[in-house]
Amino acid sequence: MLIDAMRIVARETSFTMVDHVFGFTALRENDDRHLLFCLSTGEWSIYGGRSAELVANGFGLRSFLAAARQHFDSATEAAEAVQREYAA
Repeated sequence: MLIDAMRIVARETSFTMVDHVFGFTALRENDDRHLLFCLSTGEWSIYGGRSAELVANGFGLRSFLAAARQHFDSATEAAEAVQREYAA
C-alpha cells in the first residue's frame, strides 16, 4: 500500500515510472532535475539528475510527502489526499 501511495505522488508530479521487483524508479523525461527511487519497504531516495548526488532520502510516506513538496513542486492537495487515503 505504501508503494502505491508513492506511485500516486510520482504520477501526479509528472514522473515516468519504471517498475521493478524492488519497487520503482522514476524520472521526468523532459526535466533532468531529479531521479526518484522507491522501494516496496518504504525507503526512498531522490538524486540530482545531472550529478547523481543524493538530494534527500528517508523512510515512510510522511517524509516522502515532505520531500515531494520541496523537490517536485507537488501540490499540497494531492499530498494531503494521499496522506488521508493511506493514513500516513
